[in-house]
Amino acid sequence: MQWKSPKHPNFATNTGEERSINRVFCIAKNYEEHAVEMGGEIDRKRPFHFQKSFDSICFGPDVRYPSNTESLHYEIELVVILGSGGINMTLDQAELAIYGYAVGIDFTRRDRQNEAKDKGRPWEIAKNFDDSALLGTVTPKSDIGLLEEGWITLDVNGKRRQTGDLNQMAYKTVELIRFLSTLQELKAGDIVYTGTPSGVGSVVRGDLLTGQVDRLCPIEVRII
Repeated sequence: MQWKSPKHPNFATNTGEERSINRVFCIAKNYEEHAVEMGGEIDRKRPFHFQKSFDSICFGPDVRYPSNTESLHYEIELVVILGSGGINMTLDQAELAIYGYAVGIDFTRRDRQNEAKDKGRPWEIAKNFDDSALLGTVTPKSDIGLLEEGWITLDVNGKRRQTGDLNQMAYKTVELIRFLSTLQELKAGDIVYTGTPSGVGSVVRGDLLTGQVDRLCPIEVRII
């Protein structure tokens, strides 16, 4: 039997164009208040990140509640999509590499994450699972410019749960891209979830989530 590699999902832009997703990088503790609510602090020397597999990406309108958890948490995020890559990039090169932006939600098995932290184990079981990386419609940077400020919110069943501003990020998008490029060569199709503001919490089956970032296409999904 011939083995075939999994197909990388395509993201959609606000113009209807489709491009393939490559790797999924996620930044942790990039907003001060969220770091505090999670019982930690921001690392001022370098960002902290983890990865999800590309097949963890979902687009809605439904998000499947994962197995092996009783505490599924949402984290609203600005997502950066790269149109080109490089290694050991400068800030200017990092800015040029950005193709566009989207609204995203990083879902977490919080009970499994807390267990992993207590035992000093990796977070993979808590972060990398089916439908754990929700991605909205991508807006090209050429349409809106470099995003460094603007509101970011998440509502659950019509009630505001998260609110913040992109200017509250400890590391800006270009700084995150530059940092990641020092660890490995970045490529077109790589995407970066840039962290979440405070107010994260749990959801259950049937909940309706609405996420928004200033100047980007909103997302609305239901947990099933």
